[in-house]
Amino acid sequence: MSDDAEEIEDGEGEGEAKSKPSIMKLGLFIGLPVLILLLGGVGAFMFLSGGGEEEVVAEHVDEHGEGHDGEGDHGDGHGSGEAHHEELYYYEISQESGHPIIVNIRGSDGRPLLMQLELSLEITDPHLVEVLDAQMPVVIDQMTTFLRELREDDLYGSAGNHRLKLELLRRVNLAIAPNEVNQVLILRFLISD
Repeated sequence: MSDDAEEIEDGEGEGEAKSKPSIMKLGLFIGLPVLILLLGGVGAFMFLSGGGEEEVVAEHVDEHGEGHDGEGDHGDGHGSGEAHHEELYYYEISQESGHPIIVNIRGSDGRPLLMQLELSLEITDPHLVEVLDAQMPVVIDQMTTFLRELREDDLYGSAGNHRLKLELLRRVNLAIAPNEVNQVLILRFLISD
């Protein structure tokens, strides 16, 4: 009888030992995928929300024309918190300015399409207008050479629009180097058959 009692106790001990690993396995099989999905969701949210964007602080100008960045920098204006404010000028590239950008591009099905662009170049130096006037044939050539290689699908959505602006800015700055344009603004963007 003592042997039977020991076997029963051993059987109960094995049952408890087996139940603990099965609970741990169950926790791993359920908890680990839930944790992975949760971390993936957080990662996707951070990626799609653009988590690394900098905060823009508005600049306030007092009656003396001195700028303050709104973070309590009310000193003499010579601290590192002072924002450097430059006056912006715009140079238009359009039909009205005598510089139309009209090119053929390929449609998604291979048919030719006509694309018309009107742009505005943001500059901070008013003397750059003379440089742009003198270099405009080179600027237009750089732009149209790039634009002719595009397909209709390359231009869809905000990502396509953003890439287009960056590529046009790069080409303008190459044409007028060492001078530089701040950004390219798209005023009109038309694609037709």
